[in-house]
Amino acid sequence: MPLNATLLGQQLYNKASEFNNVNIDDIEQARKDFWNGIASEVVAHIQANAALNVPGLGLIAGPYPVTGNSITGKIQ
Repeated sequence: MPLNATLLGQQLYNKASEFNNVNIDDIEQARKDFWNGIASEVVAHIQANAALNVPGLGLIAGPYPVTGNSITGKIQ
């Protein structure tokens, strides 16, 4: 499945809702926990839904050699 703004929006909404109507003893820690939770949802969404398309035909060099690195695989 490709990245989906509606799905990610719902995931972020759900995560933010966890922080509503709760007692907060340490506001700074609560803010850090909130943003870490949001960042975790974004990372998890990308890992689960991002599609990485790599051309399978290789590189066309013409008369010159092709050098460099080719990295393919899973987004982590």
